[in-house]
Amino acid sequence: MDDRSDDHDIEVEGGIHPYERKISGILDDGSVGFQQPLLARNRKNTTSQIAIVGANTCPIESLDYEIFENDLFKQDWRSRKKIEILQYTILKWALAFLIGLATGLVGFLNNLAVENIAGFKLLLTGNLMLKEKYFQAFFAFAGCNLILATAAASLCAFIAPAAAGSGIPEVKAYLNGIDAYSILAPSTLFVKIFGSIFGVAAGFVVGKEGPMVHTGACIANLLGQGGSRKYKLTWKWLRFFKNDRDRRDLITCGAAAGVAAAFRAPVGGVLFALEEAASWWRSALLWRTFFTTAVVAVVLRTLIELCRSGKCGLFGKGGLIMFDVNSGPVLYSTPDLLAVVFLGVVGGVLGSLYNYLVDIVLRTYALINERGPGFKVMLVMAVSILSSCCAFGLPWISQCTPCPIGSEGKCPSVGRSGIYKSFQHDFMPEHVLGLYPHIDPLK
Repeated sequence: MDDRSDDHDIEVEGGIHPYERKISGILDDGSVGFQQPLLARNRKNTTSQIAIVGANTCPIESLDYEIFENDLFKQDWRSRKKIEILQYTILKWALAFLIGLATGLVGFLNNLAVENIAGFKLLLTGNLMLKEKYFQAFFAFAGCNLILATAAASLCAFIAPAAAGSGIPEVKAYLNGIDAYSILAPSTLFVKIFGSIFGVAAGFVVGKEGPMVHTGACIANLLGQGGSRKYKLTWKWLRFFKNDRDRRDLITCGAAAGVAAAFRAPVGGVLFALEEAASWWRSALLWRTFFTTAVVAVVLRTLIELCRSGKCGLFGKGGLIMFDVNSGPVLYSTPDLLAVVFLGVVGGVLGSLYNYLVDIVLRTYALINERGPGFKVMLVMAVSILSSCCAFGLPWISQCTPCPIGSEGKCPSVGRSGIYKSFQHDFMPEHVLGLYPHIDPLK
């Protein structure tokens, strides 16, 4: 056995670098010993490396989506009775229905909660501004945003870190055979739902597509787990989908249902799952995915019609992201096309600059997030305060437009947004971009 001391082993502390190799020996020039870096830190991190900063290093299980049709598999399939095959077929469609139903309900309740929370915040701020208590209105607006942002950040930082972000990369990873830790766990589903509600209501520019895709995938994963011994839900019919391939199909349906719930677009959900998310696809899965997204569309339509009567809160009308389509004829001329080309070039240049700046911001975020969950929450709080200052302060730079004579208090509803915010006898088009939830100006 080698009796060399630990000082001459691979990893020791106290050198010029945290990870270094100390090697003792007499060199050609007569000097004794030298230090060689074992693992130098790469300062040029890529965006993909930054995205996984703070993730726990753990073995990741690879999923097996292929079925080996050997003699044992064929014997097991032939031994099944007709009633078992019928149960399996019915259960596939029943779970697709349940996934669509649950995802539609979650998407509707998500939007309803955002509308009521943001509506209460704006009503409080507007009443204070009508009384010319501008500083109190700002502190009320910023305080509500800060509380909501802190709640969302705390849920992600301390309960379910896997729920941070959009969730689409996690769903894509699972559908491509990577079973990362707790990306589809019940705690992740809980934090994803409430975190997205608090984040959107706090005024952050965060969308519904990513969280709804992740939410639909989590719901599908829970329905396809095959029961629970802890809660004594171990019926035999629940074990049909306790394999990687069937569960992958369910999660594909859940991802498609998430897009359908976010945009009320059944075909768009299917195309998203087919083109973006899944790498394994079968023709039989196409029909189940269509059925799931159709259920989502029916559920959303039913609940939206129910809320039109005013039964869903002061501000809740159940409206999702729906773009109005004008059926009037639109004529284009050559100067218009040249303007479009110019805007495309300018947009490309500004987009490249934006990506460059985002990469710098992500590097800064990575250095802060490495310090622990507490620093993550404080970072979100700082961003919330800065966003509130911009949302409340920028409209004051522009001028208000007087209401037209004879408007009778309805001041006004012009243009395509139709939700200009009025104060006393003036209205301010820019105000809607700051104080309203970011989805409303897009409608």
